[in-house]
Amino acid sequence: MKNKIIAAMMLLSMTLLCAAPAFAFSFPEPDWGALLRERENMVNQTDFELYAEGAVQSAPFYGAKFEPRGGAYLGMIAETSEEFAPVGCYLTYIDNMNQDDLYYPADRMTENGNSVVMAGWTISDLDSVDYSWVDSVLQTLNSYNKPMFVRFANEMNESSIGNDPNKYVEVFRRVADMIHSYPNLAVVWSPMDIGALDRPFEYYYPGDAYVDWVGISCYSMMYFLGNPNTTYKDSVYFMTGDYAWATNKVKPFMNFLSRNNINKPIMISEGGVATNTDRGPTPDYWTAPRLRSFMWNLVMKYPQIKMVNYFNTHRADETSRYDLDGYPYAKDIYKEAANSGAYIRSADGSPDFVFQPANSAGTLAAKNGFVKLYTLAYMPGQPDITVNYYIDGGWTHSSNQIPYIYNLDISALTDGAHTLKISASGKEKTYTFYKRGGAIQFGAEPEYVPAARVISVTLNGRKLTFDQDPVMESDRVLVPMRAIFEALGANVLWNSEEQAALAEKDGKIIIITIDSPYMTAGGKQITLDVPARLIGDRTMVPVRAVSEAFDCDVGWDDAAQTVIITD
Repeated sequence: MKNKIIAAMMLLSMTLLCAAPAFAFSFPEPDWGALLRERENMVNQTDFELYAEGAVQSAPFYGAKFEPRGGAYLGMIAETSEEFAPVGCYLTYIDNMNQDDLYYPADRMTENGNSVVMAGWTISDLDSVDYSWVDSVLQTLNSYNKPMFVRFANEMNESSIGNDPNKYVEVFRRVADMIHSYPNLAVVWSPMDIGALDRPFEYYYPGDAYVDWVGISCYSMMYFLGNPNTTYKDSVYFMTGDYAWATNKVKPFMNFLSRNNINKPIMISEGGVATNTDRGPTPDYWTAPRLRSFMWNLVMKYPQIKMVNYFNTHRADETSRYDLDGYPYAKDIYKEAANSGAYIRSADGSPDFVFQPANSAGTLAAKNGFVKLYTLAYMPGQPDITVNYYIDGGWTHSSNQIPYIYNLDISALTDGAHTLKISASGKEKTYTFYKRGGAIQFGAEPEYVPAARVISVTLNGRKLTFDQDPVMESDRVLVPMRAIFEALGANVLWNSEEQAALAEKDGKIIIITIDSPYMTAGGKQITLDVPARLIGDRTMVPVRAVSEAFDCDVGWDDAAQTVIITD
């Protein structure tokens, strides 16, 4: 893969030197000054935002094949993944028309493991694609009966298969149609994050109908073309050296998706941060923060990234190497992120949470009295950042490494409004949050109305009593979950890991999750006006929605401030 980067750069140089390209398709000459300014804006954009652990259901969801509801599969090259098991995805490869199955041991690992598979099908010559051979291989891959992502003819924007974009699209579409005929296979279209600069992504996108997921290869390298004396322009154009941060390198791709209204789950098809070069190991001070950013900040800033595959291997003929072997600090960084709860580490797994900006994360329930917070802090040219946290004007904590974790102790705070300030390298940002019982909420003050004084609930004329007063939020009444379900005659189970309740009555099942805007009733997804909330150590659910889901009639007596339920 990395050899193809060098080839792409050489191709770019030839394009700049020659008046006419060496192939049939003519690529327009870029506006190099405008492109440089665009890249400068990208690498010089500050990120400074407070994040929290939000509900899995809050992540973007596109309904694509094998797409998890939220979170990202964490993957690695199959052969090098044992030390880091379990992994959510095995990364493996198929070589042109020379391979009729997954190579050993990836084949055995796929057969016996509980991971999805991302198979990168390398193509070096579009004219040599044998469609009968392609179909034969697809049959074999489908027979594993595992969710498998086929990344066909990838990194076209930096290799010879991209010389004729029209030919590329034609071949890709034909193969995509073949892949779509197999139930266990999904199509991935995946260029290099920054390929030859005169080859925009638009030349190669085959269309939404032919793509299930979009992906990119994303590598952060210290030297451009292995040259420690890289010019400023090349460092910015290709985001190497000081500008080699994964959250920078994905920006051109994210902009492409946005301007073309492409709404697909995204994967880092393969990627990593250089731990070594042909000139020797990269300094820890360069690699460590960038590896932390790769593992933490990509999925923090872009929750639409649903898979991250680390290229944990070394190819002897490449100028940069990305494997973690021999670098205990790099292994520890990887494992810390892998064990954080933010990643999916099996084919049927789910994360504990997804990152959300604190102001939109909803109600945050404390665990053992603490709410865990994070700061995404990127200051151009400043890899060594310390983030300080202040509560109500007083310093409480500092962190000097990504993701700048802060365990906020809310047990010592009074109910009501408080401020939290983050400060780093002369920048400050202040947030307001509200504490109520064992939970907090950032942003606008929650529209809770204590109900003991004004609101009551009756079922078939009988007034119900609760151990936690009902509350009103956005004109919807929330009541304690277990009490209302049991009053309605339903059996209730609580899943603490998923923060979800399952209620069953007469064979009908309701599933409702804290802070999710949706509820499932009888197998159908229902949009809620107000989601379930954790308030005062009780799970509170919207009384009208859950009662109507069990076929009850629900009314409201405004004069008496009473919810009237009739079954």
